[in-house]
Amino acid sequence: MNFFHDLVQYEFLRTAFSGGVLTAILAGIVSPFVVFKRMEFIGDGTAHAVFAGLALSALLGGDPRLISFATALVFALAVTLFSRSKLHESSAIGILLPLFMAIGVVLFSVSGRYQTDVMGFLFGDVLLVNRSDVMLTSLILVINTVLISLFRWEIKYFIVDEKMARFYGIKTGLVRLLITSFIAITVVATVKVVGVILTGALLILPGLVARTFGKSFKSLILISTVFNVLTFFSGFLVAYILNLPPGPVIVIVAFVSFIPMLKFS
Repeated sequence: MNFFHDLVQYEFLRTAFSGGVLTAILAGIVSPFVVFKRMEFIGDGTAHAVFAGLALSALLGGDPRLISFATALVFALAVTLFSRSKLHESSAIGILLPLFMAIGVVLFSVSGRYQTDVMGFLFGDVLLVNRSDVMLTSLILVINTVLISLFRWEIKYFIVDEKMARFYGIKTGLVRLLITSFIAITVVATVKVVGVILTGALLILPGLVARTFGKSFKSLILISTVFNVLTFFSGFLVAYILNLPPGPVIVIVAFVSFIPMLKFS
C-alpha cells in the first residue's frame, strides 16, 4: 500500500505516526484510572484548561508544553480546593471548565493568532508532531510507567475502595494527586494529536473497554493500551487514505470500535 511506502520514505510521516502511537499508549495506561475513579469529567476539564495554557504560550512565546502542563495542574488543584467546600466536584469542574476556555479565547484574540491556531488546538493535527514531541512523550511514558509500578498497590487500593485505603494508612490524597498529574501530563501530550475537544475519547473509551474485559490490574492496562493503539493506527490509516484530518477520524474509529463491545458490558 502507498501508506506503508510513504511511511518508510517520509520522515515527517514516521515522526507523526511514532508520536501518535506513543500518545495512544500513554493515554491507554491512564484511561483505566480515569474510568474506575469516575474522573472522566476531570479529564475533559483538564483538556479544556490546557487550551488556556496553549493560548498563554501563544501570547508570551513560551514553551507551550510546559505552560499547558502548569495550567492543567492549576485547574486540577482548583478543582480540589473547590471540592473541599460545599461544592460537588462535578459542579466545581462545571464552573472552571468554561472559565478556562473563555480565558483561552480571550488570550488567543489578544495574541493575534486566533484564526491560525485555534482549530489546530481544538481538533489536533498529528502531522505537526515533531521529534521533540516524540522524545518528550517517550520520557513521560517512562516516568508514568515507573511511578505506576512503584505505587501499584496504593493505586489498586485507591481505585477499589478509597475509604478502606485511607483506613489502612494509604495516603489517598497523594495517590489522587499522582493520578491527577498523570491525567494532566497525558492531556498535554494528547492535545497535539486529537485536540482539546476530542482528547477525552482517548482517555475514556479504552478504560471502558478494559473494565468490560479486564480481570486484573495488568490486564486492564494492557487491554486499554492495545485498544488505543489499534484504533489510532486504524484511524490514522483511514485518514491518510481518504485525505481527512487524522484527529477526528481517530476518535470516530475509536467510537465505532467501542459500540459492538456494549453488549458485553
